[in-house]
Amino acid sequence: MRWLHDRSIGQKFFISFGVILSLLALSLTALLVYLSRINSYVDRHKRITVPAIVTAATMQRSAYEMNLTLHLFLEQITKADAADTLARLSRHAEQIRSSLDLYRSTHAARTHPILLGMLTQHQRMDLADQEDRAIARIDLILQELSALWQTALTGPQRAGVAPSPVAKTDGLIVELMNNLDQLVAAHRDIDVEMKVEGDLLLQQARLIALSLVAVLGLVITVIYVSVNRQIAKPLQRLSVTADRVAHHDLTAQFESWPGRDEVGTLAASLSSMVTSLREQTAATARKTKELEAFTYSVAHDLKGPLREIEGFSSLLEKQFADGGDAQTRHQIDVIRRSALRLTHMIDALLKYSRLEQQDLPRQRFNVLEMITTLLTDRFNGLQGPKPKIQVALPFADLYGEPVSIRQAIANLLDNAAKFSRHASPPTITIGGTRMEHERILWVQDNGIGFDPSHYDKIFGLFERLHSPQEYEGTGVGLAIVKLVMDKHDGRVWVESAPGAGSKFYLAFPERAESVVDRPSSSPHPASA
Repeated sequence: MRWLHDRSIGQKFFISFGVILSLLALSLTALLVYLSRINSYVDRHKRITVPAIVTAATMQRSAYEMNLTLHLFLEQITKADAADTLARLSRHAEQIRSSLDLYRSTHAARTHPILLGMLTQHQRMDLADQEDRAIARIDLILQELSALWQTALTGPQRAGVAPSPVAKTDGLIVELMNNLDQLVAAHRDIDVEMKVEGDLLLQQARLIALSLVAVLGLVITVIYVSVNRQIAKPLQRLSVTADRVAHHDLTAQFESWPGRDEVGTLAASLSSMVTSLREQTAATARKTKELEAFTYSVAHDLKGPLREIEGFSSLLEKQFADGGDAQTRHQIDVIRRSALRLTHMIDALLKYSRLEQQDLPRQRFNVLEMITTLLTDRFNGLQGPKPKIQVALPFADLYGEPVSIRQAIANLLDNAAKFSRHASPPTITIGGTRMEHERILWVQDNGIGFDPSHYDKIFGLFERLHSPQEYEGTGVGLAIVKLVMDKHDGRVWVESAPGAGSKFYLAFPERAESVVDRPSSSPHPASA
């Protein structure tokens, strides 16, 4: 097992499959050997036993016809003369002799070493001896009959009294038939032994097959247990620990593996990776805290002087409101507006920084209610002409973090209101689409739009397509929208053309483990 521990996974599988294939090859070889032996048995049965019994039966029929011919002549039932009867008897004797020679050379047990070996193994050599004695006696009787027929058929005959040669001939024929019966009986017993041999071969083949199947099953079980213990279970433990690490649990420990295979190498690499990850995470956390402290410090240090600049410029603006030249008043106004714009940029940057560092816990919430509240807060107190707003969502709920999503939708509404204020009339439409794996919310306006070639810049931080004098803003709003969607594993894109307005899409993925929510019965239209 120690030797197996040090093998690679590929070598382990190669050894395992090699053992299984070797056992399969051994099983196939053993089965083929026994099939060949069974086939040999069937062949012997077809070539020896059955033809032997047929040949012996043929000799019995010839002997019966011989006996019938002799008795018909002696009892004067037939009109055949002695010469014709002698010829017929000789022909029957020749047929028996010919069949006997065929039997002796082809079907006798001692002619076939395999058959003789089978009888020796079964301790039934008496059947071979019985067969030999019957063959020898039949041959001798045929010789004696040939010598007696001439005397029996041509000698003096008296009615009702059989001469001595005729009686002896009749007795020899009866003995011939008895020996033929013994020959048939012997070979039938040999056939029984062959059937026993066939049953034994079949039983051995079954036993060998079952034994090899049992050994193969045992080997497969041992290999399965070994692979499960040395590969599957360690990989399962590694995957559980890796899953904990993937969910930011850096306290997880990868257990060391004693083997030097790929699993051991993977465990060592993952352990080293987690150690490095802990160190980098700790360093990142320290730098993040330092950066947060620096950001807030800089922001507050900058906002203090900016408030003073804005305050004093406001006082100067009031002081020179009724007097002073126009250029001075313009310069003071520029100073005050620049201070306010820089303050807004700092606030937006702080908001972006906080959002980037936050984890967004998600939940299912009523987005339609959120949009309705947002429209009320955003546009009820708006001075000047209000845009016409239409809301037609095919769903009422959404899965995500409500506060950040509200900020993203608010930024899109502010952009839509800002860039469509010169339209007649300004119109904003909020709609959506429910897909199988995500829900898409879109905000469309009929404003100035933009060139699609600027698409790559539109979601960048501090990226602006217009000067602050044309349209106010910090250049952070759409960057926040992009960041919110990234943190939700969602998508954001826009369709626009100069003078044709813009349509911003937010695609939120559905929660994988959640039950599919029932769609709302109506699109919930609303207007403001």
